[in-house]
Amino acid sequence: MLALLTAAFFFIGIFTYYNFKTQNQSYHEKRFLRKETATLSSISYFLKNIDTINYNDNGILKIFETKIFELADIHNLDIIIYSLKGQLVLSSNQQLVEKQIIPDKINSALLKKLSKKNGSVKKNLTHADINYLNSYKYITDKNKKPIAIISIPYFQLNESYKKDLKIYLLALIPVYIFLFICANLLALVLSRQISGPMSRLSETMREAAIMKKFMPLSWNSKDEIGQLVRQYNFMVKELEKSADILAQNEKETAWKEMAKQVAHEIKNPLTPMKLNVQLFERSLKTEGATVKDKVKIFSESIIEQIDTLSDIASAFSDFAKMPMSKKERLDLSTIAKNTINFFNTANIVFEKPTKPCYIYADKGQIIRILNNLLNNAVEAVPENKRPLITVNMELINDCVKLSISDNGEGIPTALHKKIFNPSFTTKNSGTGLGLAIVKRIINDLNGSISFKSSEGQGTTFYVSIPHLKEKTNFTD
Repeated sequence: MLALLTAAFFFIGIFTYYNFKTQNQSYHEKRFLRKETATLSSISYFLKNIDTINYNDNGILKIFETKIFELADIHNLDIIIYSLKGQLVLSSNQQLVEKQIIPDKINSALLKKLSKKNGSVKKNLTHADINYLNSYKYITDKNKKPIAIISIPYFQLNESYKKDLKIYLLALIPVYIFLFICANLLALVLSRQISGPMSRLSETMREAAIMKKFMPLSWNSKDEIGQLVRQYNFMVKELEKSADILAQNEKETAWKEMAKQVAHEIKNPLTPMKLNVQLFERSLKTEGATVKDKVKIFSESIIEQIDTLSDIASAFSDFAKMPMSKKERLDLSTIAKNTINFFNTANIVFEKPTKPCYIYADKGQIIRILNNLLNNAVEAVPENKRPLITVNMELINDCVKLSISDNGEGIPTALHKKIFNPSFTTKNSGTGLGLAIVKRIINDLNGSISFKSSEGQGTTFYVSIPHLKEKTNFTD
């Protein structure tokens, strides 16, 4: 609205300026024409009473030497007389000639143009910032024969219209100031009516996002905002229903998958337990076997399978809820060296770092990471091939970089995206939670884990953990 008012005032000013200027120019052109016509009529009447006319310069001068001043005073004009050849003969205002406002000779181009225009030429001229009109016409005797050229300059092109324009625009300014004030008040009222409800709607949506719940709005008016609020409340109800259904479906899906995995893992040791029991029953009937030996073998097998079930239950429990970590300042290179000693060190090459690699972590969780990655590396190598495991550790850009490489069969490309998923495994036994737990521990340390694998050549896991400076102290 304010922009429209400003544009209106601007265009009205421009239109008024050109309108005033055009009207002023039209008025003076008509006034000049009237004065010119009256002057020429007076000269024509004057020449009718003269019988003999000498056409040379002296004759023209003698005829008009008094009449020209009389006409100039009557019509309030300046009158200049030229000979037919364009030479200045007489002027009612000698200063115009002295200041070279009026030329003392008409150029040949103008004389030629004058002869073609039936003895009449009008020109808009400028001299020293003076704008004026000038007309050139032939003076004819009573026989219509040209005897001289008359020039009538018109200097009364005053710019009074600029003063009138200024007065007009100054009169408009209070009106537009009043309109600006009214527009501001109207804009304020409208903005409060529109932005107020929108602000409350935005705030409610923000609170709903923070609280993760859907909050309806109340609006009593049946205007556009009320319609928007009703649509919002309808959307809130539908979203709440959809969210409840989605959450329920997600819970059911998660429990189904977990139930399938637990059932699968528990069934694996139950099958050999059942076979052992059946074999034990048959062996009791076989002659030559002592009951004591058979009971011992049977009990050892049952205990082994029960331990397997216990390990499975512990793995699922650890993944569902990680135990509270007791973080402390650790040298990762020392822990890695001690962990490697529990494996066949002949198959493992440990490239030690040149400096201690301190981290802030739980010692048990770090050992669990190393055990899991080293176990996977050893088990990835087929039985007909000698394992060669390379462990490299170095300090780069305030991070401890650990890599564990094997010369196994590698991971198929189609399985790369699933490698860290819970319950995923490429082994014949196991829960598939090892790498998922490792990733969760490393994420808790603000670290990262990735891998590169080539089928038939091997796999390398890369672990990055923030480095702890030697003088940094932490308290749990």
